[in-house]
Amino acid sequence: MAKRVGRVLASLVAMGLGVGCSGGGEEARPKAPTPVRVRVVAEPAGTAGARYSGTIEPAIKVDLAFKVGGYVRDVADVSGAGGTRKVQEGDFVKKGTVLTVVSESDYQQRISAARAALAEAVASQRQAQLDLDRSTALKASDVVAQAELDNSSARRDVAVARSQAARANLNEAELSLADCTVRAPFDGVVIRRHVEVGALASPGTVAFTVADTSTVKVVFGAPDTLLDRLRIGDQIAVRLEALGKELIGSISRISPSADTRSRTFNVEATLANAEDQLKVGMVASLRIPEGAPLATALALPLTAVVRAPDDPRGFAVFVVEGSQAASIARVRTVKLGDVIGNAVQVHAGLRPGERVIETGATLVADGEPVRVVR
Repeated sequence: MAKRVGRVLASLVAMGLGVGCSGGGEEARPKAPTPVRVRVVAEPAGTAGARYSGTIEPAIKVDLAFKVGGYVRDVADVSGAGGTRKVQEGDFVKKGTVLTVVSESDYQQRISAARAALAEAVASQRQAQLDLDRSTALKASDVVAQAELDNSSARRDVAVARSQAARANLNEAELSLADCTVRAPFDGVVIRRHVEVGALASPGTVAFTVADTSTVKVVFGAPDTLLDRLRIGDQIAVRLEALGKELIGSISRISPSADTRSRTFNVEATLANAEDQLKVGMVASLRIPEGAPLATALALPLTAVVRAPDDPRGFAVFVVEGSQAASIARVRTVKLGDVIGNAVQVHAGLRPGERVIETGATLVADGEPVRVVR
């Protein structure tokens, strides 16, 4: 097969030469050099200027769910500029605020039934105790047999057990009534409201999501080459373009395992948010601590990388060889590392000082002449 392809290519070349000669003997005009921009390969100075993208998340976030089922009777009201309205996302709520309530009528009836059953059980227990006291007195006078005394004692014990069970049922009914109400567990902001008045809620249905945003955390993915240079408590610069300012956070958590897709480790940096300027979902840019150098690797702009011609899964770059007057593009297979901003690390395939095409790499082929422009 390879020989056949070679013969076909050779025939095409011969035909091309023949056509060129038949056109009056004029020679084929060579391809004009492709204008390109180059970048000299250099080692990165360090990661002090490298930035990673992260998102703002609350320090604490909980889903508040109903413990009992029923129709939603009410949702908390808040006062706003336009008057009173139902609580919505973004509203601040104090600890203990009643956020929503399901209809309590069924549970109030259960409490009434449980109280009646308890009263009956207590009365039975009282009567059984009187019977036992009477039997005990008669047995002391040998008026009744021991068997009658034993029966009275057993009936009293049964009455006590029934009284305890009735009291437990009443406590359970009271707890169910209390569970009709969903309250804010702490001072926080409503992140999401899931219910409306009149909706049927079942046990476990999430009603609200509330977050404590007095302290927030920035979560970003760090490559494994950076892990041994980050420590819990390290200071890290966090830039928020939405606010136009840079804040200082403290690393509070480093994930012990990598994400299965991105192969990066989640790192959390904690920021104070007393003025409530940092909103959940904001995008932040993090600059890694000063003095933490990158692993030894060369760096290239992303625009310089192309697919390897002999490997659809590999990567390559074009290196400019020759003098300024006769520059040739040569393809070079490379092994890439982590992406840092708009640059990528190169672990193999290049040497410092080589000239790599950064603009125009997709327009040239191996061995073609190029013209370096500035």
